[in-house]
Amino acid sequence: MWGMSPRLDLVTILGCTPEEAARLLRGRPVTPGEVEAAARIHYDWRRHLNDPESYWLTISQASRILGMRPKAVRKLLDSHRLPHIVHASGVRLMRRHEIEAIARQSAHQVIPTMAARA
Repeated sequence: MWGMSPRLDLVTILGCTPEEAARLLRGRPVTPGEVEAAARIHYDWRRHLNDPESYWLTISQASRILGMRPKAVRKLLDSHRLPHIVHASGVRLMRRHEIEAIARQSAHQVIPTMAARA
């Protein structure tokens, strides 16, 4: 199991101010999927490269948490063994809580396939 999802925090997922989030989501109630869909376009991942609390992680950030080289993380992403989204810029982003849950597992365990997640 990848771990529990954190409470829906629009500002954190979008990586912006409350005012920006309200504008992007037009002030209406939204589902987690709608927020993440907006983040695929609007999340400024460069602004959060050194943010220890960011919701999204780049390959280099995930590699530090997992204790492996970025090339190994890329291979896991390529083989669909790590959950991720693709940002509009083409950058692959991973949810921090999922990567941290994986990192907490034994370093000797094989990372489960995406099929095991369902």
